[in-house]
Amino acid sequence: MKKTYTILSVLAVAVIAFSIYSCQKLNDPISSSDPNNPNGGKTGTLTGNIAGKVVTTNNTGVSGILVSSGSVLAFTNAKGEFYLPNVPAGSKVLVNFKSDNYSSTQKITEVKAGKSSWVDASVIAFGLNTTFNASTALNKTFQTANVTIPASAFVDTKGNVFSGTATIRANYFNPTDAQFLGCFPGDFVGTRTDKSETAIESFGFMAVDVYNGTEKLQLGNGKQATLTYPIPASLLAKAPVTIPLWHYDEVQGKWIEEGTATKIGNNYIAVVGHFSNWNCDMPTITSYIRGKVVDKDGNPVSYAKVHTKGVDYTGASNGYTDDKGEFKLAVKSNSSVQVWANYFIFNSQTETISSLPTPQIFDMTNNLIIPIDTTNICTITGRLIDNLSNPVTSSYIYVYSGDSLTKVLDTYTTNVDGRFKFFAQTGKSYRFLFNSYGWSDTSSFKVIRDTTCPNQATTVDFGDIKLDIGGAFIKGRCIDSNSKPVANVYISSGDVNAYPNGTSRSMISDSLGNFNISVRPNIKLKLSFYYKLYKSNMQLDVLTGDLGTTNNLGDIMLK
Repeated sequence: MKKTYTILSVLAVAVIAFSIYSCQKLNDPISSSDPNNPNGGKTGTLTGNIAGKVVTTNNTGVSGILVSSGSVLAFTNAKGEFYLPNVPAGSKVLVNFKSDNYSSTQKITEVKAGKSSWVDASVIAFGLNTTFNASTALNKTFQTANVTIPASAFVDTKGNVFSGTATIRANYFNPTDAQFLGCFPGDFVGTRTDKSETAIESFGFMAVDVYNGTEKLQLGNGKQATLTYPIPASLLAKAPVTIPLWHYDEVQGKWIEEGTATKIGNNYIAVVGHFSNWNCDMPTITSYIRGKVVDKDGNPVSYAKVHTKGVDYTGASNGYTDDKGEFKLAVKSNSSVQVWANYFIFNSQTETISSLPTPQIFDMTNNLIIPIDTTNICTITGRLIDNLSNPVTSSYIYVYSGDSLTKVLDTYTTNVDGRFKFFAQTGKSYRFLFNSYGWSDTSSFKVIRDTTCPNQATTVDFGDIKLDIGGAFIKGRCIDSNSKPVANVYISSGDVNAYPNGTSRSMISDSLGNFNISVRPNIKLKLSFYYKLYKSNMQLDVLTGDLGTTNNLGDIMLK
C-alpha cells in the first residue's frame, strides 16, 4: 500500500550530523506526547513552526539576525539557523529578518497547524552606512548605485523637521547576483494602481533608510530623493525605456505600484517621496506548472516545498505539495524555468522546462524525486524539564562527535513540550550538551549526556533531563509613562554571575503588558527589558523565591 509522508518535526532537521542523508519513517501515528503533535496535545489557537537559515555572500551562515513572525522571535545561531515555535497557522505568514549590520528582508510562507515550514533568506552587508548632517544635501554612490537627497528634507515620527546628525543605510540589489532571490522581500507579485494583481520581473531594487538613533526618519511633504539603479549588462537589451516603480509594504507583505523609473544611459532614474524598498519591475503574463513530488519508492511526499526560478527572466515562486504530493505554481509564460523541491535537508533533482502561453498549464512528465533514505538510522529522543518538572522549550542543544567538547557538529532546539529528536548514524558515538538556554558552553548550568548508537536501527530514549533553571517565577506588567500597558516587550532574565553569557530565560509581554517567567529559585537575577527596535533600555536586579513561589514585581514603568 502506498504511504503518504507528512512533515518532520523541525527538530529533526536542524540536527543531521555531518554525512547523514536519511531519516526515519514518517507515517507513524502521532500521540499527544509526540513532538510532532500539533500544540503538543494542548487546545487553543492552531499553530505550526517555522525554521530556516540565513546566509550572506558565498552562502555563509549569519549569526545574530533577528527573525520574527508576529510576537514570536528568535536570533540566528552561529550557522545562521533559526527556529520559531508556535506561530499561528495561516496561508500567508510574514517572517521578518532584521539586523543593524545587514540588509533587512521579509519572506512569506504558509504555516499549517502542527506542521513545520522551512524559510530561507539572504542578507548582505550595507553598501552605504554612514552619518551625515541632515541640514545639508546628500549625494552618495554605493555598489554603483546612487542616492541624492536635498538639504533639510527629513521629518521625525511626529512630523517635525529634523536638522541634526542622521545615519543613512542603503543597499542596491542586482537581480543577476546569487543572493538576489534570498534578499528579495515578499513574492514576485505586485498590486497595480488599479488594484489588480500581476506577476512582476525585477530589474533591480534598492533599500534606503535614514535614522536618528533608533528613530526612523522620512522625507517631509514636498521633499523627494533621486535613486539611480545600474542596469546589469545582461538585461540592458530588454530593459524598457520606462518601467513601473514599486515600493514594498511590510504590513501587507506586498509590492505596490507607485510611479515610474526612466532609462538614461545604462541606469534607471527614479524620483521618490518616501523611503522603503523600491523596485524596478515589469509586469509579466503568467501560466502554470503542475507536477508531483515523490520519494525514491514512488510514494507521494506531502508538504514538500517546491521552487521555481526563471532562467531567462528574474522571478521566482514557491509553494507546498498537497496530501497527494501534487503542486501547481505560477511562472512567466513562454519562458525557461527551473523547478525543484526540497523536504527540509533532502532535495530533488532540478528540471528545466519551457512554460506555455498564458493561462495554459504545463504538466511535468517527470516526477520530482526526493531521496528520503530511511535506512541505518538511530533515533535519539528525550525531554528537558526544569526544577518544577515543567518542559524547557526552545532550548539550544549542542551535538558533538565522540566524547569531546571541542568540535560542534550541530545545534538545535527543544519543541513546545521540551522534547528533542536527533537522527544519528548507527555505531557512532555522540556527546550532547544541554546548556540551560545559554549560547555559551562555559555555563555552569549544563548537563552532558554521552551515547554510542547501536549497530542496528533503533531508538535511544534519554528520558527526562532536568536542568537547574526554573521552578520559581517572576511576573509583572510593563507600562509606559502614562500607565498604559506596553505589549511586545522582550524580557530576558540572566544570573548576575553568568550574565550575559550564561543561563537566561525570556518571553514577550502580552497585549496587556503582562509577563511571567520561570527562573531558578533562590538566586539574584538581572532582568533586562528590550523594546524600541529591541535595543536594551532597562535592567533590574531581582531576587527569586523558593521553588514553586512567585515574585510579583507589579507595574514596571519603561523609561
